[in-house]
Amino acid sequence: MADYAAVNGVAPASIDKINGVAKASVQAVNGATTPSSGATQWALSAADAGVGYCGTDLTSWTTYETKVSESDDYRTIAYGKDGSGNPIWVVGWSQNPQEIMWTSDITNTSGWNNINTAGGIHDVCWGNDVWIAVGNNTSGRKAVYRSTDGASWSEVDISGVTGVDATTIFCVGNSGSKWLLAQDDRLYSSSDGSTWALAHDFNDAGIDKIYDLKYTNNTWILLVLRTSGGQGSGPYVRTAAASDLTDWSAEQDVNVGSSTRRFAAGNGKAIFVYSDSHQLATVSGKTCTLATFTANQLPEAGSRDIATDGSTWMVVCDGGHVLTSTDDGSNWTHSVDGLEIDGSVHNLDAVAANVYLPV
Repeated sequence: MADYAAVNGVAPASIDKINGVAKASVQAVNGATTPSSGATQWALSAADAGVGYCGTDLTSWTTYETKVSESDDYRTIAYGKDGSGNPIWVVGWSQNPQEIMWTSDITNTSGWNNINTAGGIHDVCWGNDVWIAVGNNTSGRKAVYRSTDGASWSEVDISGVTGVDATTIFCVGNSGSKWLLAQDDRLYSSSDGSTWALAHDFNDAGIDKIYDLKYTNNTWILLVLRTSGGQGSGPYVRTAAASDLTDWSAEQDVNVGSSTRRFAAGNGKAIFVYSDSHQLATVSGKTCTLATFTANQLPEAGSRDIATDGSTWMVVCDGGHVLTSTDDGSNWTHSVDGLEIDGSVHNLDAVAANVYLPV
């Protein structure tokens, strides 16, 4: 029996009760079961076309290279469903061709399928039975690609949408009912991933890029990199209620470093990472509360990405390090030191859990 992705447009992570019954006590909704609250498998993508996976033992990983002698790195990895509702993994990378690869079984070293999108991919996401990938937006290369099964992808022409230009799109997210992507200082939304419209323009020349965005607890969260104006250059967080994408919280410095590019969100929390530091935020609509910041709390430097299943947080780093926390970052465990892929330690680029986002 398949899990439900939303109930009346509300994502599972934002549901408390269904018809007066606590979500945990609901066995099924129209034949669909409630999604699991914790991951049973984690996967990472790495340098030189490397991937790895583990089960609930976060110290025991199996790794391999999907291609022999490749020098390009996987930038992103995501978990979702194929057209029949079965789970699949999708990775995106800078290689041209074969910028997207997918598999229904990450434990099968020969199970990857290649997709040529003719443009480097920076982020990929599944939600509401649709996959969206975003990336380079140059001549001959579209910035947005869409799929309903993870295997067949088509370009989405957004060139006529208000404000869209030729710059790279770095992030895309889904709330369970709405898609959101960012280009420079602008946000674009879609209900189906096919037709996009300008949702909000910050109209701020001091914003270099919105590098990442996530959704949890009826809240959209942005990681904004500012080069001038405002409170000065650096990475900032802004949040908004799902009901109004034109009304955003004031910028708050996430403290962890000017090269911060990724964060994860779940159960009303967000954690931003860079090098050996992290910043916790608690979010609810326009209310974003940052925890007291203490530098150098991560056991290793070189953090590149973070993911959560709603209870466990996992950070992957340069030098093959995997860090985990089960208390929203108050304490971290050095779960793996020097993870090897094909006989050598690799830099780890991205990580995901086998749960359907958002959580």
